[in-house]
Amino acid sequence: MLPLLVALLMASKGQAQDQQVLCGHRPAFPNSSWLPLRELLEVQNGEFPWQVSIQMLGKHLCGGSIIHQWWVLTAAHCFPRTLLELVAVNITVVLGIKTFSDINLERKLVQKIITHKDYKPPHLDSDLCLLLLATPIEFNKVKMPICLPQRESTWDRCWMAEWAYAHGHGSAKGLNMHLKKLRVVQISWRTCAKRVTQLSRNMLCAWKEAGTNGKCQGDSGAPMVCANWETRRLFQVGVFSWGVTSGSRGRPGMFVSVAQFIPWILEETQREGRALTLSKASKSFLACGPHYHPILLSLGSQILLAVMFAGDKSNY
Repeated sequence: MLPLLVALLMASKGQAQDQQVLCGHRPAFPNSSWLPLRELLEVQNGEFPWQVSIQMLGKHLCGGSIIHQWWVLTAAHCFPRTLLELVAVNITVVLGIKTFSDINLERKLVQKIITHKDYKPPHLDSDLCLLLLATPIEFNKVKMPICLPQRESTWDRCWMAEWAYAHGHGSAKGLNMHLKKLRVVQISWRTCAKRVTQLSRNMLCAWKEAGTNGKCQGDSGAPMVCANWETRRLFQVGVFSWGVTSGSRGRPGMFVSVAQFIPWILEETQREGRALTLSKASKSFLACGPHYHPILLSLGSQILLAVMFAGDKSNY
C-alpha cells in the first residue's frame, strides 16, 4: 500500500505545480502606467511579459506571445513548408526580456509546430500557428501569459509591440534588437475593406492612435493586446499578419482576429494533451492545469506519514 500512496502523492504534487496565474497581468509594471500622461515611449521591464522572440539558429524569425505555460501563439506564414521540413528542433523561443542583450535571456526549445489547417499561402486567411514547447514556462514578473478573448469586443486601449533593431543592423547576431511599442486603435471592418482588397472576415485592422508617438514596421506573429479597464488586464485581440509601414494612419496593420479562432486553439491544445482552458467569464483567470486544494495535498502527506510511521513500528 505504501508504494501506491507514494505514487499518488507524487502525482498529485506534480499536477498541483501546474501554475495558476492571472493572464494579462503585469506584476513588474506599476499600475500608474495605465494613466495616459505617465506612459513612456520606451518599453519598460515587464510591460509586455508575454512577448517572445521566435528564433531559428539563434536569429530572430518572428514575434509571438505566451498563452499558456506550454504554448506560444504566432503567425503561420513564419513557417513555410520548406522551413517546416527542417524540423522544430531548429526553432527556439526567447522570453523574459525586452532586449536581446539582457543577461536574463531564457531560451526554450520548440517541440512541435502546428499551423492552421485552412492556412493556404499566398492567401493569409487563417494565418495562425501554435508552438508546443519542450518544457513548460515558469511564470514570474517578466514571464506571464496573455489573456485570450472569447468573443469580439470593444477595447479601451491597444498596443502593438514588436522586435526591432536599435540602430540599423550592425550586430551580426542581432544583439541590438529590442522591444518597441505603438499605441493603436482598431478600425471597423467596413472602413478597412475600403483600403484593403479581398479582406477576410477573420482579419481585423488597426492603425496608430492619433496624438501618440512611435512607429512599427510590422513583426510577423507579434500580438496586438488591448486593455480591460475594469480588471486592468490585457487580452490578445490579434496576431500581426501583414501591412506596409504597419500602423501608420491611412495604412492599417492587418491582424488575425484571435477571438475567431478560440475553438481551434482549444481543440489543438487538447489534442496534444496540454489543454488550454478558458474561464466562462472573460475577466477570470486562465487555468494552466488541474488545481488541487492545499488541504487535499496536506491530507495526502499526513496519510503517507502515518503509513510510514506504522511501518517503522512494525519493524521493532
